[in-house]
Amino acid sequence: MTLVVIRDTAGLPPTLILKSISLLWYNRSMTARKTDKFTATYQTRIRGNEDALAAYAELYGTLQRSLSADISAGHPASSLKSDYISRYGIPARMFNSLRVTLEGRMSAARESQKLHRETLQRLIARASRRITNLGRRGKSHQVHHKRRRLENLRYRLEKVESDIDADILRLCFGSKRLWRAQHSLKSNGYADHAEWLSDWRDARGSEFFVLGSRDENAGCQLCVAAVADDGSLTLRLRLPDCLAEQNGKYVTVENVRFAYGHEHIVAALQSNADYKAHRRQHGERAVRATQLGQAISYRFKRDGRGWRVFATTGITKAPVVTDRRLGAVGVDLNADHPAVTETDRSGNFVNTFSVTLVTYGKSAHQAEALIGDAVARAVEYARESRKPLVIERLDFRHKRAALEGESPRRSRMLSSFSYGKVKTYLLSRGYREGVEVFEVNPAYSSVIGRVKYMERYGLSVHQAAALVLARRLLGCREGIPRLRIVPLGRGGHVAFRVPVRKRVKHVWSYWAAVSRQLGPALAAQHRLARANPVRAPA
Repeated sequence: MTLVVIRDTAGLPPTLILKSISLLWYNRSMTARKTDKFTATYQTRIRGNEDALAAYAELYGTLQRSLSADISAGHPASSLKSDYISRYGIPARMFNSLRVTLEGRMSAARESQKLHRETLQRLIARASRRITNLGRRGKSHQVHHKRRRLENLRYRLEKVESDIDADILRLCFGSKRLWRAQHSLKSNGYADHAEWLSDWRDARGSEFFVLGSRDENAGCQLCVAAVADDGSLTLRLRLPDCLAEQNGKYVTVENVRFAYGHEHIVAALQSNADYKAHRRQHGERAVRATQLGQAISYRFKRDGRGWRVFATTGITKAPVVTDRRLGAVGVDLNADHPAVTETDRSGNFVNTFSVTLVTYGKSAHQAEALIGDAVARAVEYARESRKPLVIERLDFRHKRAALEGESPRRSRMLSSFSYGKVKTYLLSRGYREGVEVFEVNPAYSSVIGRVKYMERYGLSVHQAAALVLARRLLGCREGIPRLRIVPLGRGGHVAFRVPVRKRVKHVWSYWAAVSRQLGPALAAQHRLARANPVRAPA
């Protein structure tokens, strides 16, 4: 027997309290972000001490490549620590930074290999199906090119699988793009190989990482930050002993201001000061039980304009202001706009709007700014309505594998849109604003929205799908309606047969049958619109 306790029920009607109890079991299957702490990274430019920073970065890059070779040779990183400290004259914390950075790159490379293998397998399966379909329709000229592509995919898959079986990681320090530039010097703007070699060496020694910890001075032992009288920060970077004779023991960077997040860095430094005072007064065990202390890690990176510093620290979670007992706000992510739809506590439609988000043709920074503005509007709307956000649990790799056969314009739009980045921005901003963000299974959400809610509420297909996502979080059941006429979105309708219902089957099996009937109708209408735009439904 399970004891259910619901808090903060003052002012809520009894029916709403009972509905909340009934939703607890259903929502165990929903995926919500349970992470208690997020990290944020802020950057700014710094001036001065360029020679010392360049020497540090060059040494860091050399040691990182040497450590990579030793680990690849079968030596555990933990057994190499004392040898590196004595041989190269570096502090222990610098070796920890090297190890953490390299292990992160190696782990990312292994995951990338697995994802690449899965993507190639899906592409091969789809290409095989398309070759079969084209052969049945007698399009032999397309079959030839598809077979060439299929053999290329199989060759690439064989190489990836051999690397995974042999545990071979192909890391490139300095970027693969710059490495390939040496094979076509003139087209990449190089006069000779020596000019390329200079850029290659600069790229391999252009950054270094300083690992922080909450129990160290100011959150980082090797790079200590202090707040100046004018509110700016002063960074004191400790150099390794092998560089101290030429550049001194410390490098001081003054007047550091972050355009965004400066107050968060200052708050983290104050938390570290409180951590130190509390530990001095109450002891180590007592202070570790508190939330005081923030680890601050720094990354120094050189680009064409000079040096930049990136500060990474944890952000404090805002108090949760949303309550699913009041309803939900569904967000359907699309390549050109997110559709936002609000429901009440019973799953009834309340309001909807769409946010324009076209990232095709934009630079990386422009796309990030557009995504940030769209996410800010959706999160602010959820905060004002005090209802959680609901997004679809998607894997965009499946969508990328399905790009074959799409129109070039549609493929470019889908490729340029970053589902993962939008999801990350939603989770991060919701964490900071106190807005809960849930993920639900999006199975047949577009079909259900088109059949049941599109015409009833005058919604678009995507807005209706967002309504289905919000209702799914609330535990609303989506049964097959008796109406057999479904709008296609261009003024036309299609009639479908209601599947035979059996109690042993899940309701989604019936929606799968409806989806199979709607697909050919939508495809036929699309072909009609392309063949004769004048006579096609508007």
